[in-house]
Amino acid sequence: RPEAMPNHPPRRTFGINENYARELMELHTLGVDGGYTQKDVVEVAKAFTGWTILGEGPGGPRRNQESRFGFAEAAHVKGDKSVLGTVIKNGGEKEGLEILHLLATHPSTARFISGKLVRRFVADNPPQALVDRAASTFTKTGGDIREVLRTILTSEEFLGKAYRAAKVKTPLEFVVSAVRASGADVKNPRPLSEKISAMGMPLYLQQPPTGYKDTAEEWISTTSLLERMNFALDLSAGRIR
Repeated sequence: RPEAMPNHPPRRTFGINENYARELMELHTLGVDGGYTQKDVVEVAKAFTGWTILGEGPGGPRRNQESRFGFAEAAHVKGDKSVLGTVIKNGGEKEGLEILHLLATHPSTARFISGKLVRRFVADNPPQALVDRAASTFTKTGGDIREVLRTILTSEEFLGKAYRAAKVKTPLEFVVSAVRASGADVKNPRPLSEKISAMGMPLYLQQPPTGYKDTAEEWISTTSLLERMNFALDLSAGRIR
């Protein structure tokens, strides 16, 4: 890095963002066992260099109504990239778009997304046969989530007795469904938000990019169940504003 000139702040330097590349593949497309390697992470990160937000201030990001996506050619790492055995030709901004398409249409993505949806709607341990059928629908329809959900929600597993009441509501789902069932008129949601926090799910405060879990072990304990019971008693007795 060149030395800063007197009375001037040091130049900002940029590198590849491996965290973004890893989260893109691990959390949102292929899954942690989806077949990518550290080399793929680096290559994806290189392809996305130059993708940025226009409208930033000189002291750092200052988002406003004028902020928008942009591509900074000078910050892009030139050259071909190899991702999951596919060569992405040197093409600037287009490289990132090609990689997004490659990841969205990959078989591992079909399995990973289908598995998450089945876990969300059917059981914490998703029945593999249903995951396979949902993944097949994902592939055949080009990733049409509506059709994947149709496969899941009309399945024997979802409608049958074997998995009935197999899921535990998160604190947010528990509170929202209770308020809906009671017909409450909510003008100030803060007391409800405080109850959700007391159950262990403070809104918008989960730091890991994975978000809050939707499986029972995260929410079932003596403390959390007591909080749920107290909330139900308070709500039914009119003790919550």
